Amino acid sequence: MLQEGEGLGLELRVDRWTLHKWCLVLSVCTVFVYGAAGLVCAILTWFRAWDHADVMYVADYDLLVLITLSSCILLLTFLVGISGVLLNSRPLLAVYALLLWPALISMLVIGYTSYKRATFALDRKLNLAWSQWYTPLGRSVIQDSLRCCGFYSALHEAAPSKRCYPRTPLPGCKGKLWRFERANLATIWSTVFSLVPVHILNIFIALLCANHVTRTFGKGITPKRYRLNGDDVRADAEALMKALSDVRPVARPGFTRAPSSGVFREDKSYYDSLDEWETESKGDTVGLGIRRR
Repeated sequence: MLQEGEGLGLELRVDRWTLHKWCLVLSVCTVFVYGAAGLVCAILTWFRAWDHADVMYVADYDLLVLITLSSCILLLTFLVGISGVLLNSRPLLAVYALLLWPALISMLVIGYTSYKRATFALDRKLNLAWSQWYTPLGRSVIQDSLRCCGFYSALHEAAPSKRCYPRTPLPGCKGKLWRFERANLATIWSTVFSLVPVHILNIFIALLCANHVTRTFGKGITPKRYRLNGDDVRADAEALMKALSDVRPVARPGFTRAPSSGVFREDKSYYDSLDEWETESKGDTVGLGIRRR
């Protein structure tokens, strides 16, 4: 029934997606991929789920917060974008294109901060941070994770513990901390800067394809200059009435009187009296009133 167009009276019509819509879907999915990847890495670091995550939590706490915020912005952008694509909503796609810019700024901040920290005097920055910024608890966390004691040696601003004491055989934390930070920061800024071109491409796709998610031109609203108003309706009505008044009216036929003769009366009963009907019905019926044939 549905194939013949009957049933509930609904027109089952599924439009094919345009090329612009497919580009938008792929673009939004890429935003979801690196946004979700960043959030997963941040969550694993917050919960100390990988080796030396404690060191990053203490030494690169600001970067960890920035990565978490940037990933949340990217996921929010993905939700708005995929909603706009599936609902064919151009206002939502406009918001999606707008949210891509704060996401880009957050990614650039992460990349610039990690690159600057890793490239320019990393050893001096670590020395300053160990002396002034890290708390005794933070130093103890780094010492336990890297299995070292103190910065240069066990006698240089060490956090006392069961493993770290003045005559411990453990080396200082400067070398291990410097190597970890150089590798970790290089991984962060190289990953972020490699994703920036992809994100810029997503911005261009959003700007170029957001208005062509459907085949409808513009918003599907009649332009103001072509809309009808009260004056236009009255003018059209007057022109129509004038055209109808010029047409010659069709003469209607008059009423005809039915003939008085009973021979030609179609509404006259076939039986003239009730006695004739009873006589004929008794002769043609048997039993319970069934007509005999």
